Amino acid sequence: MSELFPDAVYGRKLGHAYVALALAQDVARRYVNQSAHNDLRPLLTILGVTEALLGEVLQNAMSEELPTRSLSMPCSDLPM
Repeated sequence: MSELFPDAVYGRKLGHAYVALALAQDVARRYVNQSAHNDLRPLLTILGVTEALLGEVLQNAMSEELPTRSLSMPCSDLPM
């Protein structure tokens, strides 16, 4: 079983939160569009802003990769 680093778990949780927020935004948008609840339109705006901010955080978290443990071996050291 592979060990998950705290950063990987954090990134995974951010990804799940982003998907959940996008789904909530989609449901809210559909509800507002299909009904006469125009007073909920500011909620859609807030959900959109929150989605954008969470998306930025998620991109930053995913771009900060863990240092790779590469085994660099010069070509001259390779067995032939």
